[in-house]
Amino acid sequence: MTKEQIRSQTAGFTIVTVDDEPIVHRMLASIIDGSGLPVSLVGSARSGSEALDLIPRLRPDICLFDIQMDAMDGLELTSRLAHVLDYSPRIIYLTAFSTFEYAQRAVKLGAVDYILKPINRKELISTLRGAINHIQAQRLDEIDREQLRERLQSMIPAAVTNAAPAGENHNATIARIIRRFVDEHYSEKITLTDAARIVNLSPGYLGSIFKSAFGISIRAYMRSVRIARAKELLHDHTLNLSQIAEAVGYEDLNYFSDAFLQETGIRPSEYRGGGRRWVK
Repeated sequence: MTKEQIRSQTAGFTIVTVDDEPIVHRMLASIIDGSGLPVSLVGSARSGSEALDLIPRLRPDICLFDIQMDAMDGLELTSRLAHVLDYSPRIIYLTAFSTFEYAQRAVKLGAVDYILKPINRKELISTLRGAINHIQAQRLDEIDREQLRERLQSMIPAAVTNAAPAGENHNATIARIIRRFVDEHYSEKITLTDAARIVNLSPGYLGSIFKSAFGISIRAYMRSVRIARAKELLHDHTLNLSQIAEAVGYEDLNYFSDAFLQETGIRPSEYRGGGRRWVK
């Protein structure tokens, strides 16, 4: 499946609004409807208690909460929802109070942003667009991880039943599968926790059997594989350092540079500049 196909599947995001003023609901509905964004307003509540019933049933992607409501304010509502929801909607607070205390509490409770009343149409649309981009990126990441998990899962039965060398025990077979998986997928996102869950082992135990088998931790082995590939790519001067970092599984250039230094003793820029003779 291509990323374009995945994006088409993630198009369409649902919103629930919570405010005790009918005029605010009408304004929000009008802005959302005319925003041109792939969103739909699926429900509205006029109190925190009503929202506690509505949101778990509708499971919206985005929630717009008024901070100041009678009986239960938006902050308390967010806190109580965290105990009943099995997912985390993106929360945007609406407030007439631009205070550090509210902003600080909102961020601690997981708010995306907060918008001051009276509501500015452009500001709301911009904030919604940011929330949508975050959700879409999160979904794409989850799909990527699921595809990797499926790939790793598919490798296990055949390796255990058909491809294990004579005399190899189950733990050694699992360690070998994980090493092969790292060799083939070093540029992609998968964690020790992901791998451990698939092979029904704790992350700590999987790490210990890998180190017992190969004398190196999974994290260190992953780094060595990535940096070895990076060395090859550094000979290609059509690629900049950011492109090379991404190609070997590092989204952050500084993190890539630090990993390269830890593995080789020099920075990737030094390696490219002729420092190869000093590399470990």
